[in-house]
Amino acid sequence: MNKFFIILLVLFLSSPNSFSEGHEESGIAHSESVKIAVVDFQRVLMESSLGKDYIKGAKKNIEKKQALLAKLEDQVRAMRDKFNEQKLVLDEKVRDQKAEELSYKMKELQRKSEDFQAEVKIADGKFQRDILSVLMKEVKSVAEQLGYDIVISKASPGLMYVSESMDITSKVLDRMNR
Repeated sequence: MNKFFIILLVLFLSSPNSFSEGHEESGIAHSESVKIAVVDFQRVLMESSLGKDYIKGAKKNIEKKQALLAKLEDQVRAMRDKFNEQKLVLDEKVRDQKAEELSYKMKELQRKSEDFQAEVKIADGKFQRDILSVLMKEVKSVAEQLGYDIVISKASPGLMYVSESMDITSKVLDRMNR
């Protein structure tokens, strides 16, 4: 759907007989061609110094957390193996207590693993919002400097910049409010 919209937009804007034909009030000069550019957001994430720094820090944090989880997982595994070896000879009360301890440790491992995954998602989302904010400012600056009217992201989030000269919102509002 997003690609269809972009193709339709490009065809509409590049067609000399577009919807705005004969209407100088549209804000788009007919003799000019519309300049469209594309930005690869994933490439910016991977190749920018901001993106590289984040990835390096995130990787370090993830490795640290994974080491802690692996240590806890080893403890749970050792506890489970020891319990399985001894459960037949243990007193019922002691066996139930050890089973409860093992169950608690397994739930703790699961909870910590889920917390870790949530932390990673939150940090990644915050980083993407932060870098997108910086990226949008830079895209606008480059687009204005090079004379682009529209900048579209290669993937998502889609439309990244539109020249003010192409915005007909105020004219549409004027007509609607008559």
